[in-house]
Amino acid sequence: MSEQAPPKESNTKTIIFMVVLSFICALVLSVLASALAEPKEIAKDLDRSKQMMIAAKVLSHQEYFLMQDSKGAYVPAKLNSSGILESGTTSDIASQAQLLEVYKKRFPALLVDDKGNQTTFEKAKIKEEEYLVEYKKTGYYKRPQKLIYAILPPTTAEQTEQPKPMGYVIPVNGYGLWDAIYGYLAIKPDGDTVIGISWYDQKETPGLGANISEADWQNFFPGKKIFQPVASGQPNFQTAPLGITVVKGKVSDVLGDSLKAQSAVDGMAGATLTGNGVTDAYREVLAAYRPFLIRVHEENAKESSNPKAEDK
Repeated sequence: MSEQAPPKESNTKTIIFMVVLSFICALVLSVLASALAEPKEIAKDLDRSKQMMIAAKVLSHQEYFLMQDSKGAYVPAKLNSSGILESGTTSDIASQAQLLEVYKKRFPALLVDDKGNQTTFEKAKIKEEEYLVEYKKTGYYKRPQKLIYAILPPTTAEQTEQPKPMGYVIPVNGYGLWDAIYGYLAIKPDGDTVIGISWYDQKETPGLGANISEADWQNFFPGKKIFQPVASGQPNFQTAPLGITVVKGKVSDVLGDSLKAQSAVDGMAGATLTGNGVTDAYREVLAAYRPFLIRVHEENAKESSNPKAEDK
């Protein structure tokens, strides 16, 4: 008796089953990818927030808060139940909720135009979230309305008006040896003196160029001048070279005690090209913010010469 061929209906059911199964698997994978993407983005946002606060000396690399004492030195702090920073210890590690609370209160995002005028996203009728995502890779400094963050001082429960910024954070991006690098540069209200820096996204060589993300190297920056000083005194902010140079070797060996040393930091062994990329990033980005830096410098100088003006 000869074997009979399997019915065509059976083959059709098998094909349909495989197609449906493949569709279900694809759907499950898509749902999982979406579910995992959101926590990943939240983690990235949290890290960027932390890196901005590190640059502004509001948070230590060990993730406890910082505040200035009566002598201006940065000391450990903690967030009390009223949401106010008070004296703390190095063991008072901030929680994620506390980090986001301080970030949202003290780092409002603003926009500046090519003349240095400041405005809010709301007044400019620009959607903040869309702006941040769309122009991150190309660089906010290339936009007609450029991104900055104000650094507001710690508030007290009695304060009702927004206090005057104690500094500003400028987003910085450029290219290292292998890929794009993204970071923050915090400056004092004089528009010239560095508070601190951080790099939150880089793919440089571990132990070499990747050291731009390490506290030991970042500690070279506080107090540096972004407008190159001149022997005659105050530099001309309209024309002075602008940026921070990462030298090959040590600043003390390369520049000694010259004025250029005030706008330079030590290089990283075996990472000359990464250092060059950092130098280029600061020069190009800060050049775009020159009108803003000039304006805040002039306003600060005016207030410094007339400290009681705000009380009148």
